Amino acid sequence: MYILSMTAEAGARRVRLTSTGGPEVLRVEPMPVPVPGPGQILITMEAAGVAFHDVTTRQGLTPGARPEVQGFDVVGHVARVGAGVTEFAAGQRVGALIGHGGYATHVLAPAGRAAPLPEGHPAEELDALVLNYLTAWQMFHRVAKPASGQAVLVLGAAGGVGSALGQIAHAAGVRVYGTSSPGRRARVEAGGATWVPDAAAVPEPVSATFDPVGGPSLARSRLATKPSGVVVSYGFSFATGAGYSRIGALARTAGALLRAKLTPGARVVVHAVERMVDKDPAGFRADLAGLVEQLAAGSIKPEVVTLPLDRAAEAHRRLENREVEGKLVLIP
Repeated sequence: MYILSMTAEAGARRVRLTSTGGPEVLRVEPMPVPVPGPGQILITMEAAGVAFHDVTTRQGLTPGARPEVQGFDVVGHVARVGAGVTEFAAGQRVGALIGHGGYATHVLAPAGRAAPLPEGHPAEELDALVLNYLTAWQMFHRVAKPASGQAVLVLGAAGGVGSALGQIAHAAGVRVYGTSSPGRRARVEAGGATWVPDAAAVPEPVSATFDPVGGPSLARSRLATKPSGVVVSYGFSFATGAGYSRIGALARTAGALLRAKLTPGARVVVHAVERMVDKDPAGFRADLAGLVEQLAAGSIKPEVVTLPLDRAAEAHRRLENREVEGKLVLIP
């Protein structure tokens, strides 16, 4: 809960999700600047990420209540801190994994989901670390844990999280097979991965498969993975554009996970970055600090596309149509 200020700050605005539907349901409007409550910080937004999760939420396919303002991740400077917050101060640069609320010039964040970030790096590059690279880092280093010299399969290797996985795996000495559309093959290969058209074309069983498609894709991913390996599921893009209702998409997802539990083969782990951050805020900050170090060293290099906040609907349209390579970020 928070209290809204009585007057709107000049230029303060947000992008409101008015209903489920196409990108046109996103509306830019003025906003009152919120006052942080206990345990919260108020961030003046420099960059806010657009994720495929936002697209499925707008379409009504994501479980849970529909947020008024979308935006999973944000980078900016602390404007104010709420009662009890001692780890951050006004003026400090931070990144926050908020789940929703990022499509705004002023963003509230729980202090436990924020981490300090350095000055000197472009905000949009740092924002790519807060969700895409953090998700990839956690799945790779905390869940799958492949050893140097082993091989992994990355589905959607040209996308934001997929390309991050490829870079993180390469830095760890792990070989990568990556899928994409034929038109994006050059991008996958430029990242150091061996391109394959689909999971069935991988020439050897891999130690881990990273699957953002979900549903029926999980069975194919398990076939490409060693029985002793793991399939890390972190999305259900199979439902986008397929005509499923929310219940239908959830039913197919649950059915696929149940079959994986009941049949021999690689285990399936569902990764939710929010859950891991809430469980271990100190680990989240350590992971993000490690990513900042790799960014400074040149081991990772986010590819980012930026659009103004007022063009959030266009951002959704481009992401939904698979027209974006890397991370799409809104700037104020």
